[in-house]
Amino acid sequence: MKNKRSILALTIMLIISITVPLSAFEVIIEKEVRIKEESIKLGKIAEFNEITAAEEKMINEIDLGKAPLPGYKKYINKALVKLMLKKQGFKTDEFRLNFPEQIIVRREAKQIEAEKIKEFLKKKLNSILRDNSDKFTIEVNLRREKITIPKQAYSLEILENRDIEPGQMTIPVAINIAGKEYKRFYIPVNIKVYKEAYVAKKYISQGTKLKRDDFVYKMVEVDSIEDEKFVKKGSNIFTQNIELSYSLKQGDILKKNNYNTPYLINWGDRVQAKIIVGDVELTLMVVARERGKQGQYINVENPKNRYKFQAKVISPQLVELIKD
Repeated sequence: MKNKRSILALTIMLIISITVPLSAFEVIIEKEVRIKEESIKLGKIAEFNEITAAEEKMINEIDLGKAPLPGYKKYINKALVKLMLKKQGFKTDEFRLNFPEQIIVRREAKQIEAEKIKEFLKKKLNSILRDNSDKFTIEVNLRREKITIPKQAYSLEILENRDIEPGQMTIPVAINIAGKEYKRFYIPVNIKVYKEAYVAKKYISQGTKLKRDDFVYKMVEVDSIEDEKFVKKGSNIFTQNIELSYSLKQGDILKKNNYNTPYLINWGDRVQAKIIVGDVELTLMVVARERGKQGQYINVENPKNRYKFQAKVISPQLVELIKD
């Protein structure tokens, strides 16, 4: 009788060991969990017991869906976790789920003060404007007081290579997280730029020769940061019999496109060329092979050997070439 009972018990144990796994891993999740990432990965919200390294590697990256917005929550059902584990190839008797029928997933959040974004934008604009103006003001109109983002490291970036000009414009600014653009804003700014310039004291009609006494040199608001448009203090344009190409009203700024600079040298003119190479300086007579205004480079020719080179126009009688 004892032998029969022993054989029966052994048979039952063998059947159980064949039909039931020796060890089923356990998945433990708290009733409420917090995450930082954009998607809900099982490995980020769960703990595992009695699991092999290979099994854990298989289920860590199981995706349970998109995370809620920062500061918000989302519900995950136990049935979804069970389904995703089965999709991964696990049988229901190979794991145990130790958590409520429904769990809450919250996305951790932090806030960026609007002033921080304004300071970033002003700093970037300052670096552009300080080298292209004598004075400027920047008004940033970001209406939000705070911006909610995931609780992660972030960086700010001005998007697109936009030309910065005086006046009202919108500048695209991105918040980047983990190397990717998370959110973009189009921020209105109002930029005022001031430069020292020659301003007409009175109405000056087209064709009038430029005279220094007709202008005052002072700080004025301008519509461009392009320095080459404006006449510098001490310019010699008032001594060259230059005429206005169109009229200026009182208060108008004198710009380089308001007048036509005369050609100082014409094709065929014989002029002196000053050539400086290091510490050595020599002069020779050359023939202009094109016309040129002051500061322009023109082709000239040495009549003795027909050698051509470019030289800078200095005056109606002089061109210059400097070589290191």
